[in-house]
Amino acid sequence: MPRLKKCPDCGGKMEPGKTEFLTESEHGLIAIENIDADICVICGSEYLPAESDNYIEMTVEKILAKKITAHREEVFRIASEA
Repeated sequence: MPRLKKCPDCGGKMEPGKTEFLTESEHGLIAIENIDADICVICGSEYLPAESDNYIEMTVEKILAKKITAHREEVFRIASEA
């Protein structure tokens, strides 16, 4: 699997790492953790290889179709006052 060597945003060095994916649905927030990613050591930009992107898409579809049961946690949202 080809990985990025240079950050498209700042030109910094990319290193393999882990990230999380967050999305909202009508059923609540979906968080998928421990996803392979290329992460820039300078600016922190994260890019997902195709395999990770495909895994996320398949997992979200299964959760929404109730083919897999997601672990549910209580989430607190705090809005900042501006």
